[in-house]
Amino acid sequence: MNLSEWHVVGASVQGSAHTRQGAPCQDAHGWRVLPDDILILAVADGAGSAPRSLEGAQAAVGAVLATLADGFAAPEPLPPDVLLRDAFARAREALAVLAAEAGVPLAQFASTLTCAIAGANVLTVASLGDGAVIAETGGELRLASAPPQKGEYANETHFLTQDDARDCVQIARVDGTARAVAATTDGLLRLALRLPDYAPHAPFFQPLFAFAAQAHADADVELAAFLCSERVTARTDDDKTLVIAVRVEPQLTAEPA
Repeated sequence: MNLSEWHVVGASVQGSAHTRQGAPCQDAHGWRVLPDDILILAVADGAGSAPRSLEGAQAAVGAVLATLADGFAAPEPLPPDVLLRDAFARAREALAVLAAEAGVPLAQFASTLTCAIAGANVLTVASLGDGAVIAETGGELRLASAPPQKGEYANETHFLTQDDARDCVQIARVDGTARAVAATTDGLLRLALRLPDYAPHAPFFQPLFAFAAQAHADADVELAAFLCSERVTARTDDDKTLVIAVRVEPQLTAEPA
C-alpha cells in the first residue's frame, strides 16, 4: 500500500523572443508515475539555431520515458544511473533515425536533455546541457542535478546531437525521500536559481510546490499562464519549461458506520 502519491504539473511555453521572431516553442517535457510510486520525468530544450530542434526535443523526451518505463518493467531492473545512461543513448538514436529519414544532418535536431528518477529513498538525475532539477529533501531545497553546463560563450552548452554527447552526460544522486521535485530548462534559471552557485530560490519554488500539491484538472493550464505572465517574462524572453512533482498523502474516505 502506497503511503503517498505524486501530484505532477507541467508546461512548456513560447518565449517572447520566439513570439517576435515567429518561431515556435522549442521545449518539450513529459513524465510518468510507474508502479511502486516511481516517478520518471524529462525536460528538453531544442537549440534555437537548429531548424528541427522542436522535433528533436519531443523525440528525446519520448525515447527517455519509454526506455525508463521498459527498464523498470524488467524482472530485475538495472540501477537508476545505468538506466539513465541507456535512456540517453536511446534518445540520441531516436534523433539519428529522424535525421536519416529526413535526409538532413543530425545537428538540425539539436536539443539538451535532463531526466530524473525519483524512487522511495533516492533521486537520480542525468543531465546534458543547461537544464536543472531541484528537490526538497529533509525540509531543505537543493540542486539535485549537476550544475548546468555552460560553454565558453553566452548561450553555449552541450546538445544530444554532438559526437561526444554520451561522455558529457552528468549523473547526480540525492539520497533520502524527495518530497518535491522540479525540473526546468534554462529559460527559468535566472528566476529559479541564485547565480553563480545555482542555489535554489525558495520564494520561487515553495508557492509552486504548494500549488502542485493541490493540483486539479486545469493545473497545467494555470502553470502555463504563470510562465507567460509579466512577472516571469520581464525576467526572461526564452522558451520556458517547468515540471513540478509533489508527494502527497492520499485522501482517505471514511466508510459509513
